[in-house]
Amino acid sequence: MTDKNFPLTGRGSVAVHAGHKQDPNYAHLVPIYASSTFVFDEAEQGMRRFSGKEDGYIYSRWGNPTFTEAENKIAALESFGIEKNGSPLEAKGILHASGMAAITTLLLSNLKAGDKILTHYSLYGGTEEIITKVLPALGITAIIADLRDLNKAEEAIKNDPAIKLLYIETPANPTIQCVDIEELGKLAKRYGLITACDNTFATPYLQQPFRSGIDFIVHSTTKFLNGHGTAIGGILLGTDIEFMKTKAYTMAKTLGGNANPFDAFLLINGMKTLELRMDRHCHNAMEVANYLTSHTAVANVNYTGLPGHPDHSIAMKQMRHPGAMLSFELKEGLQGGIDFMNKLKNVCTYCFPRYL
Repeated sequence: MTDKNFPLTGRGSVAVHAGHKQDPNYAHLVPIYASSTFVFDEAEQGMRRFSGKEDGYIYSRWGNPTFTEAENKIAALESFGIEKNGSPLEAKGILHASGMAAITTLLLSNLKAGDKILTHYSLYGGTEEIITKVLPALGITAIIADLRDLNKAEEAIKNDPAIKLLYIETPANPTIQCVDIEELGKLAKRYGLITACDNTFATPYLQQPFRSGIDFIVHSTTKFLNGHGTAIGGILLGTDIEFMKTKAYTMAKTLGGNANPFDAFLLINGMKTLELRMDRHCHNAMEVANYLTSHTAVANVNYTGLPGHPDHSIAMKQMRHPGAMLSFELKEGLQGGIDFMNKLKNVCTYCFPRYL
C-alpha cells in the first residue's frame, strides 16, 4: 500500500497526520519497534548502511522507526506554514531520552573549549546547571544578561568575541519571562552567532522560532507535546539538515541519550490532541491568572496574558496566545508557599522545592 500524500491545512491536521508512513501490515498507528538491532538482506547492504550510503536502521541507539515518526511530526509542527527562498522550510529532529539530553547534544555539537554562551538569567534549572556547573570543566562558559534589554545583549556580544551561541528560553521556566525572539535573532545574525531556543512552554502551536530565523529548537517533550505525564523525552531540531545528519547526529548517538520506542509511541499519540489541549490549557491559565490577581493572599502573578506583566507586549507579538503556564508569589513568602502546597490534593514533588 502506498502512502497517500495530501496537504495538511492546519496545525491540528499536522499533529495527527504529519510524519506517518504506512506500515506494511496496515497498522492504523505507528508500531512500537521494540528491537535493539535491525537485520540486513546481505552483508553489502549492512556495509552501505554503516557507511551512510544507504538509509536504514542499524541499532536503536542510532535510530528507530518509532523515533522517526515522532521526529518528523514535531519537525513538521515547527516548520508548518514557513517558507524559505520560496519553498516550504525543511527541518530535522533528533529524539532524545529527555529535554536535557537534547540540550546536551545541542551544546556539545556546537561549542568547543574557549567558546562562550550568551543567555538570559531566567532558565530552567537543569539548563542552568549544565551551563554553569558542567560546561566550565570543558572550557565552555556562560555570559548571563537580561536579554529583554537588547542594548545589554548587543553590548555583551560586542565586548566578547568568544560568544558563539545565543541561547534563549521563552517563556522561561518558572518565571514566565519572555524575550523577543525576532529581535534577538536579528542581533545574533548580525554578529554571526548560532541561535537556539527552548520552545517547551510555548510549543509549536503557540510560537515557531524558526519563523524568526532561529537555528535550533529544543523541547522537553515530557511536557505539553506528550501531554499526559506518561513519558520523559526531548528533541533537538535544526534547519541545517547536513549539520543535523552529521555533527549533531554523531554527538547524539555517541552520548547515548536516545529515546526508547515505547516512550516515542506515547509521545506520538499524545501529540494528536495538542491543538485541543493547548486551547483549553490557555483558556484555563487566563481564568486562573485573573482570579489570582484579586486574591488577598497573592502578592504577584507571573502571567504574560495580564496587561500589567512587563513582557506582555513581547508575548502578544510572538505568541498566538500568552500561554498555558503561570506562577505566582504569596504575601507570606516561603512559609506561605509551604502551607499552600500542603493543602493541595496533588503536588509535583520534583518541581516545588527547587523554586521556593
